[in-house]
Amino acid sequence: TGLRELDPLKMTSAMESPRRFLADISPITQRTASMILDLPQPFGPTMPMTLPEMGIVMGSTNDLKPESLMVLSRISCLLCSCPSPEIKLQFYRYYKHLPAKEMPTQPSKNLETFPNPHPGRDYIIEIECPEFTCLCPKTGQPDFATLNLEYVPDRLCVELKSLKLYVWSYRSEGHFHEDVTNRILNDLVAAIQPRYMRLRAKFNVRGGIYTTVEVEHRHSTWNPPPPPPDKLPRETQMMPQNDRPASEPARTAAAKTAPKPPATSAATTPASSPKNKTPPAAPAPVSDRFRMLRRARRVEMVQPQLVEEVADAGQEPPEPEAVRPEDWLYLGVDLGTTGCRIVAVDANGAVQAEMSAPIAAPPRNDNQITQDPTVWWKAFSGCLQNLLKQIDPQRVHVMTVDGTSGTLLLCDEKGNPASPAIMYNDQRAMEQAKKIGALAGGATSGAQGATSSLAKLLWLHDKKIDKRAHYALHQADWISNRLTGNFGHSDYNNCLKLGYEADKMAWPKWINKLGFNVALLPEVHAPGEPMGTISEATAKAFGLPSDVQVLAGTTDGVAAFLAAGASEPGHGVTALGTTLVLKLLSDKPVFSPEHGVYSHRLGKYWLAGGASNSGGAVLLQYYKVEQMREMTPLLDPENFTGLDYYPLPDIGERFPVNNPEMVPRLEPLPGDSVTFFQGMLEGIARIEAQGYELLQKLGAPALTTVYTTGGGAKNPAWERLRERILEVKMEKARSEHAAFGSALLAAGVVSKIFQ
Repeated sequence: TGLRELDPLKMTSAMESPRRFLADISPITQRTASMILDLPQPFGPTMPMTLPEMGIVMGSTNDLKPESLMVLSRISCLLCSCPSPEIKLQFYRYYKHLPAKEMPTQPSKNLETFPNPHPGRDYIIEIECPEFTCLCPKTGQPDFATLNLEYVPDRLCVELKSLKLYVWSYRSEGHFHEDVTNRILNDLVAAIQPRYMRLRAKFNVRGGIYTTVEVEHRHSTWNPPPPPPDKLPRETQMMPQNDRPASEPARTAAAKTAPKPPATSAATTPASSPKNKTPPAAPAPVSDRFRMLRRARRVEMVQPQLVEEVADAGQEPPEPEAVRPEDWLYLGVDLGTTGCRIVAVDANGAVQAEMSAPIAAPPRNDNQITQDPTVWWKAFSGCLQNLLKQIDPQRVHVMTVDGTSGTLLLCDEKGNPASPAIMYNDQRAMEQAKKIGALAGGATSGAQGATSSLAKLLWLHDKKIDKRAHYALHQADWISNRLTGNFGHSDYNNCLKLGYEADKMAWPKWINKLGFNVALLPEVHAPGEPMGTISEATAKAFGLPSDVQVLAGTTDGVAAFLAAGASEPGHGVTALGTTLVLKLLSDKPVFSPEHGVYSHRLGKYWLAGGASNSGGAVLLQYYKVEQMREMTPLLDPENFTGLDYYPLPDIGERFPVNNPEMVPRLEPLPGDSVTFFQGMLEGIARIEAQGYELLQKLGAPALTTVYTTGGGAKNPAWERLRERILEVKMEKARSEHAAFGSALLAAGVVSKIFQ
């Protein structure tokens, strides 16, 4: 028949086919084997075959004998016009009802790591991936590239199998060459934090054009070693003459006079013993290409007195020594929209280990933004496993989780997701928010607005998606509950936008009038309060002690405030990121829905704050990061520009001015870019000052000290401008990572300050 033995069909391409050389010599972009060999399209490796009277199956030219390929091209044309169903059935019976077989591995965005075996030395790791594939976002056609990665590791190295699956994950995704190269480098840098990394992506020809993209990352504290001197003595090592293949001539005089290896003693050579008088058969000729060189093996001499005696087989291994309390480690987990980070600290708050893992960005459909909750657990699991390679798992004593405020999902009695996670910035629940605002009445509820988790829960109820749900949980709740195996628990920071009144430590009575099942609401704990120990399955999966405690967590915003180091009323934390976020420690709650101001409870204090649409996003509309870095030394922070700017990335502002129709004010334009850049920095600093003044008018204490986090904290000229405009003391944040704040919460450092 010309067919191979019956095997499940598979999808392949010329890049994986034994006939790959045909693609290599093609004058255009590589094509599938069917296109190269001029086979009809139904037999293409990546196309479904519509067989006469047989339905549709998937086929591959790789299932055919090479000598049958050209014959099949002719036979298939005849069969299509053949009137005999019997002949068709006999030919196609091999392709009917083939058993499905899942791939043993699947593509994954999770990059695994292992500790650098030589962290005290700078050395280069080079990795080449010649079969990278993604899709053209314009045409959907495949783009092939060779990736050349080289990096100087710091504490971690990337594990190659996970890198292979990571590269594989782009095969069905559409990306521009420039974007996918930078995306890969960003994920690798986030996973291993190298001292230096360079990625070069050389894409194959498309439309007669070759594209090569090269991106680079260099840690701010790393300096490359000086190059070696040019004229150093070199040593050339050649293979001994008797090890050289007979067909290879000696290339140098040194090779001709190379000493032969000493003859092996007859007492140690089995072939020379009297019992083995028959000479050994001559070895079969081996191609020079695959000839392996001899390698001298060094025998290590073991000192008998250093060898420990082996215990009896029946003797049980001794139990591990108990970890002393002063050696305990405390883990803080921060879950965001696009990443997970875990920090381990000791009892004094000193960082002992740190790890991060990427999360695929949630898809957006107009004003609806959802994410699969299982990707959180996958990222958390991979991140924790890699972190535990740096520390002794038996030292882990407490864990705490923070997550995005307002992200909500439903789950069943066993914790399985019963709905996608509706993200914190999803605005689908506009009508439900109006209903909540009418019932809440007062201005002290944090559940008002379309982005509140209560509005999202009411939307799920109106769509009848909550029928089989048992619990409504936030991002941090679901992870911490899964660690313990006991679902239905949360903290009063996450539950603020679900309607919980932290000042009364109770759910409001008006919430019963919304009509949904209030039994879905979780049991509320204070952040840092014990919720239980990890389950037996969790302890076994990660190799952790069974008595590891899980404490109630908090939101990512509160955790970031804790990480900064603010501790007294009047201390403020400014996050200079994509947006401008202000938080001010107060001795009483401050609420103002018309300004988007609400307060989180923090022990005996309150954390009042708001977020402006201004920030780094508007700067990036005009300048690249490299350009801003080059212009910073040219700024003159001691002299204001006199430009009255209110920088916004688009129409609309929410804090400190609540005006959805507010237009950005960026005129008049100066004569040079440096002055324009400084004018925007001054404008954002004035918005920051106006925000803290509004919080003070609403009842918060006067600002005394500001801690700064985010990318803008690295700009010294901007810091000086802000210091002059705010007229307060500027302090450097203790850490910029919310995971560090969660770790401090786990270690009890926070409770000592705020309780």
